[in-house]
Amino acid sequence: MENRKTYGMKDPEGQEKRLTGKIALITGAGSGIGRAIAERFAREGARIGINYCHNREGAAETLRRVEAAGSEGLLLKADVAREAEVASMIEHLLDHFGAIDILVNNSGIGTSRSPDRVAEILAEDWDRVLAVNLKAVMLTSKHALPRMIRQNQGSIINISSIRGLLGNPTLASYCASKGGVVLLSKQMALDYANNGIRVNAICPGFVLTEMLEGYINKQENPQAARASFAAMSALGRIGRPEEIAAVAVFFASDASSFVTGVALPVDGGYTAYGMRDIL
Repeated sequence: MENRKTYGMKDPEGQEKRLTGKIALITGAGSGIGRAIAERFAREGARIGINYCHNREGAAETLRRVEAAGSEGLLLKADVAREAEVASMIEHLLDHFGAIDILVNNSGIGTSRSPDRVAEILAEDWDRVLAVNLKAVMLTSKHALPRMIRQNQGSIINISSIRGLLGNPTLASYCASKGGVVLLSKQMALDYANNGIRVNAICPGFVLTEMLEGYINKQENPQAARASFAAMSALGRIGRPEEIAAVAVFFASDASSFVTGVALPVDGGYTAYGMRDIL
């Protein structure tokens, strides 16, 4: 049985690094929230497996930032919805780093060809969203868990969404997949607690990633669209990827040692509202 925890290391400014000696795998780390988590984990002392599927240029930029933070990164190309590719990715990570302490299941997509309503969505679009958003969480966890069990410790952090907690018109497959991530996280937390493995979900609200920025800029009035998204949170603004990364550090570190099975909204108060459109 292995125990690889390291305490008390500090950065040059004297601040304690909370993930020193840890190995993290982050899926979909070529941009947005995944990149922000990779960069923040690197600053906290972790070495990073940077997964990407198509966005090699973005993943290379994430690697550059990880190295600039004084850590080591490893590019890992894999479609996380395909088990053979996931198994190969985990094997490559373990061959290179020798362990996996933290798994962040961040990859996610929406439909691109058909409306995301049950009466209109193409079956293949539904299948792809569920595969990338939900099945991939199972696959990467399945292949990471044996090493975590052997180490008798680990933290799995699944990136869900406020749409895993609340419904939304025209987001059938997305809501179904992200809701599945929430309950799968709770279920896994129960199965592996006795192995020293904690499993939690983060449910971001509207966060200013490249994807959201692109959507806003395509609107007839981008300024009005941006204001509309900002107004949907109680704090009156859109979130930043770095704010999701800060929560991921909490779940990855010993600061959350008694926290498992949680689905935490990080949404500026969006889900605290009730009947916002009626009252």
